[in-house]
Amino acid sequence: MEEKMKEPDFVCNPVPYNYTKCYEGRKGKFRWAAILFAAFVIGVSASIRSVLLVFLLLFGAAKWHSLLTGREYKKKIEKYEKNWFSGCFTPEFLMIENVERQRKFYYYNDIEVVEETGEYYRVVGAEETLVIPKMYLERDAVRAVRHHFMRYCTERCEQKFIEEEEKIRLELPGRSGISDSRISEKSVREIREDYLRYIRSCGRFYYTEARIWMLGGCLYYLLWIALSDFGFATRAVRIGLILIAVLVPAVRGCLYLAGKISAGKSEQRLRKGIPAVLEIDRNGVSFQTEKKLFQSWKQIRKLGEGTTFFVIGKLFLTKKRLTKEQTGQIRALCQKYGRQSYQFVEAEPQKTSETVRTFLPVLCYVLLVVLLLAGINGIRHTASGKPGSGTVTVSSKADDGQGEKQDFNDKRTEGSKETIYVLSPDKDALRLTGTAVQMNDCYSSNETNELSRFYITPDGILYGASANHYGELGLGNTESYLTAKGFYREMEIAQGVIHVSLGNEFMVYLTDSGQLMGAGNLPGVGSSYVSVELMEGVQYVKCSAYGMIILKEDGSVWCAGTLYDEDGNVIRQYSGFEQVMEHAVFVSAGRRTMAVVQTDGSLWMWGDNKSQQCGVSTRVAETFSEPVHVRDNVQMVWPDRLSFSSAREYQGYLAESPNPYVSDRTYILQKNGDTYACGDGLAGEDAFVEVVITEE
Repeated sequence: MEEKMKEPDFVCNPVPYNYTKCYEGRKGKFRWAAILFAAFVIGVSASIRSVLLVFLLLFGAAKWHSLLTGREYKKKIEKYEKNWFSGCFTPEFLMIENVERQRKFYYYNDIEVVEETGEYYRVVGAEETLVIPKMYLERDAVRAVRHHFMRYCTERCEQKFIEEEEKIRLELPGRSGISDSRISEKSVREIREDYLRYIRSCGRFYYTEARIWMLGGCLYYLLWIALSDFGFATRAVRIGLILIAVLVPAVRGCLYLAGKISAGKSEQRLRKGIPAVLEIDRNGVSFQTEKKLFQSWKQIRKLGEGTTFFVIGKLFLTKKRLTKEQTGQIRALCQKYGRQSYQFVEAEPQKTSETVRTFLPVLCYVLLVVLLLAGINGIRHTASGKPGSGTVTVSSKADDGQGEKQDFNDKRTEGSKETIYVLSPDKDALRLTGTAVQMNDCYSSNETNELSRFYITPDGILYGASANHYGELGLGNTESYLTAKGFYREMEIAQGVIHVSLGNEFMVYLTDSGQLMGAGNLPGVGSSYVSVELMEGVQYVKCSAYGMIILKEDGSVWCAGTLYDEDGNVIRQYSGFEQVMEHAVFVSAGRRTMAVVQTDGSLWMWGDNKSQQCGVSTRVAETFSEPVHVRDNVQMVWPDRLSFSSAREYQGYLAESPNPYVSDRTYILQKNGDTYACGDGLAGEDAFVEVVITEE
């Protein structure tokens, strides 16, 4: 007998298949592939010191979620398992064994009647009655039970249900077409509620461990972009994360709303008495009301039976509209043609507490990742009270500079703890103790490059000595005016000059009346051997190698020319004079970079970033064609050299080594008086580091 019970003739299993599937599949089919995917995403986006921590956080979230899911569904399964039993037929009796392995014996001689209906087998014995519901049996088990009872209890079998072999055609009239005993007003409401209950159960949230790993890896990547300074996609990513948070309940709400609309239409058809015709055969299932719905068996993905309904693909069919015989006929043919895909399922909407338990590990993981990224990227102030790095944003509007902001991840930290000293040729001229930008202190009275020198005397006269290859002396020719000793002669250029700046092929100067003048191969204008007026109402101007940046009296910022990177590739080329920003208090330029300090203390930079001289990690980008917001609470900025005027005062340009004070660095003065620098040889992975300025 023990041997027989190992392979029972039938198993009456009332545990819904959807619960068993969730419990047994909580790890997921492709868990290891998901773990490898998450590890790859985290490894690519996380810093070395945080990879292990993020991986452990995700591992904990996945295991925690698996534990909660296992407990939840195990509890549900145990509730249904109480009614589980199996049966084994012998020549003398039917033996029933429950989930606790307790056995009962039904001897055939004691059985008074065996009744088969569309819903169940009912075995009436001398002492008790055994009911075997067909909805819990597989098709072969249904046939096996019938065969054994017909064999051992032939004279006592009452078969009140004749199973259709090939097809059925059922007419299901509306409420007005049949008596209220079939579909009463109460039944109409119950049919509607059954359908809505099923719809709510379809919106159940459930994650396997594999999905948690996939979701966790993707969430980390998105949060890494959204909370750090990482490029043009940041705004879209932040909006996307918000939409995801809104989308989850929104999708559930839309599904429920669509279900209510469908239920309302079905209710109207029932009240109007519109009949429905259901046909099931070997080709598929057809359901005809006002419109015809046909589904072949290959098209049907969902096929199952609940306590009060059938789900056949897109068709939800309530049992309240069917007789017991019709229910049995539908079940028999669905089991016959649907084979193993036919399952007993249950529609139990997810409770609020279950939803919370589903999302709790994910939310905790997200929170911890946010805190971790906040610490890494300096979003929170460090314990020492030093200001963290600001948000890096890009302006895409040339008219006001307040365009869409895009964040880049440069993973900046406070930098080296060792004191870094930098030299300035004139520390006092930097006005490091000043409380605001004074434009008079920023004017340059001496500018040099390898072939030229322009300087302003105390009485406002501009002099120049140059090879004059491009006519930058503004004297109407390209003569170099060499002396007998081989030096360039100093020539008077203009009077009433307060500021001068020099590019590789041109020179510009600012008069005391706010006129911007220039000569040479001028950006935005073209070649001119004489000084020409470029713009009025100008406060300040600074030249890059082949471009210039201008601050007007109204605070607007204008650019002209071309920015090149170190290899000579074009970063940004301006058509004439283009306005790029507003609300500025200071502008400056290096050989390959430009910088703006706005009235709110924000520092914006663009150009060549190969040495991180734009204040952004090279892992983000090596060049920027648009202004990038890299720092807050900034008072002053010096690209390339820590001075306003050039340190050179001699004429032997070609014979001298490069200027020792010029490098691919950017120096800034914070409003609190601290000085920082970024760029060549300073910070490695980091951008700005604190420096101490000294003078030789």
